[in-house]
Amino acid sequence: MTPTAPITPDSLERAVARLVVGFTSQHIDPASHAAARALIKDQLAIQIGAGRLPWSRQVRAARQLRPGASTLVGEATKVAAADAAYLNATYGHGFEYDDFAGNAHPGCCVVPTALAIGEEVGATLEEMLVAMVAGYEVYVRIGNLGSPDLLNAGWQPHAVLANFGAAAVAAKLYGLDEEKTFHALAIALSHASGPTEYASTGGSIKRAHAGLAVRNGIESAELARAGVTGPQRWLTGRRGLYATFIRKRVTDEASAVFALDAPLTLPELSFKAYCACACTHPFIEAGAALRSRAQEIESIDIKLQTMVDAIVGTGNENLFQPRNIEELQYSLPTQMALAATGKGNGYRTHLDFLEGRLQLPPDSEVIQLARKMKLEVSPELDAQYGLRFVADVTAHFRDGSSQRVFIDKVPGRADSPYTPEQHLTKLMELTEEVIGQTQSARLFEMVDRLDPATRVGELTNLLQRQP
Repeated sequence: MTPTAPITPDSLERAVARLVVGFTSQHIDPASHAAARALIKDQLAIQIGAGRLPWSRQVRAARQLRPGASTLVGEATKVAAADAAYLNATYGHGFEYDDFAGNAHPGCCVVPTALAIGEEVGATLEEMLVAMVAGYEVYVRIGNLGSPDLLNAGWQPHAVLANFGAAAVAAKLYGLDEEKTFHALAIALSHASGPTEYASTGGSIKRAHAGLAVRNGIESAELARAGVTGPQRWLTGRRGLYATFIRKRVTDEASAVFALDAPLTLPELSFKAYCACACTHPFIEAGAALRSRAQEIESIDIKLQTMVDAIVGTGNENLFQPRNIEELQYSLPTQMALAATGKGNGYRTHLDFLEGRLQLPPDSEVIQLARKMKLEVSPELDAQYGLRFVADVTAHFRDGSSQRVFIDKVPGRADSPYTPEQHLTKLMELTEEVIGQTQSARLFEMVDRLDPATRVGELTNLLQRQP
């Protein structure tokens, strides 16, 4: 059995708490500030657009809301911060369109948490931003030490990591000292959960993973503020996060990852151009590259990384015949076939499938093409590309010729970023029909300015439907 390291002031866990407490606006460099503004816009647009989807309405109906000062997206009602964050995060994770970093989705954790609590405590946009970025860094840095192992073991990394990210944001905005911040993060371990079976056999509960984790993270901070304590070795103990979830030994030598002067990871985040699991995006690009000869394809050999196979590959029960929207968004072959046949992989395509306008029966050209694909895990891709999703595809045609397509960049990713115009197209697509073009423009302009002295409530007022 792995021995537990002695408890010291320099433990990895203490380093995380010190990062949260010591983090200030001076630590946010211009590139990170720009990335944060883009993240807020992307996440708010998704919350607005996805808030009307069936599972979002179902989660909303199931929640008994407490009165409070925080805005619930799309409604005029003010509710308790934990309730607002729970529902807004659910909306923000609601249609596979949210940002990603590594194997997870920090935006739908830190943005709704920071806005809900920021509005509750009367914070300025600068105070909200500082807490949001601190929570983002906690989420991503804890995740980077456990990736891709969390995903490969069957956990949805976001459902695990968002508990810590939300606890960090809440602790910062509630003004907890280092000791109570430490315990807020430690208590969050008791909430961490969320397997990825939804990718194999469906289930809309996946949409609520973000909300559940955010609610739990906020309540972890509230418990710590009340005096409840958590385990000292919540990351590195023999029954801490890493040993329990991924059977991996992480030691205090990793504490430098959480140093206040370490470069921020925020500029490395990526946004989604397609409404499907990020693992599929390189394969969507590969499918598009084969579109002109799609009718001639005899077979397709696909090499993929272990982490890609773990979530959108051979372990999924209905990989070649998705029966519901979750299975479709997590089917690599079907997503690639949608691209190759020109059906598209965006917001409208998936709404059409959800609402019955796009049918994919066994004899459809999409499913017929998907069934021509053979998937093989490549240790070479694992070793060479790490957490960077790539696609290595070879199509064989009826005339005996072949074409290899290799994709290592996709639109919206940090190494191939959106132009402002491309991002605005996505933002308006999600929001115009809900809050109108004028209000959408005002919302995004306010985020672009992000006046540090403006109160959070002035921004969140624009998230409500106007008469």
